[in-house]
Amino acid sequence: MFLCHLALIQFLRLSIIRHSVIFSAITTLLAAFAPLHAAEDSNIVPCDIKLVFGMDDNGFSRVSYDLEMQITNKKRHAINGVSVHWLNAQSEVIGNSDATCGTQSAGIEIAQAGACRRTIQKIGERLLKQLGQETWTSIINSEMRNFREVKFCNIIGYRFGKSSVNHY
Repeated sequence: MFLCHLALIQFLRLSIIRHSVIFSAITTLLAAFAPLHAAEDSNIVPCDIKLVFGMDDNGFSRVSYDLEMQITNKKRHAINGVSVHWLNAQSEVIGNSDATCGTQSAGIEIAQAGACRRTIQKIGERLLKQLGQETWTSIINSEMRNFREVKFCNIIGYRFGKSSVNHY
C-alpha cells in the first residue's frame, strides 16, 4: 500500500511538471505573437520633426520645428486632424501634439492619403538679438538634436470633418 502511494505521488509530480511546461510554452508563444498582432492594428506611422527657416510677418528671420507625417484615411469621415504621441526608435513615448491634416486644412477624404502637419516650436530673430548669435545657434542645434529622436507617431485620436458619405 505504501509503495502504491509513492508511485502515485511520483506520477502526480511528473504530471504537474508536464502541465507547467506546457502552460509556460503556450504563454510564451502568446506573448511572442501579441506584439505582432498589436502592430498590425495600431495607428503608428513614420513621422519626423524638420527644421524650417523662414521669415515672420515683420521680415525677421525665424526658425521653426514642424512635425510632418503621411496618413491614409480608413475612417468614415474626412479627417481634419490627429492627436499623436511621438515615439523614438525604441517605441517609447517622448512627446505629444496634434496636427492638422490635408491641403489648406481641408482634411483628408475617405480612402485618400495626405499629410498632417504642426509647427511645434518657433524661435525668432528677437531671441537672436537678446542672446547673441552663438547662444541662438546653440539653442537651435540643441532642440534639433532632441527632435531628431522622433521616429514614429502613434495616432491616438482623430478630429473629423463633415461626412462625405451619406448614411441612410
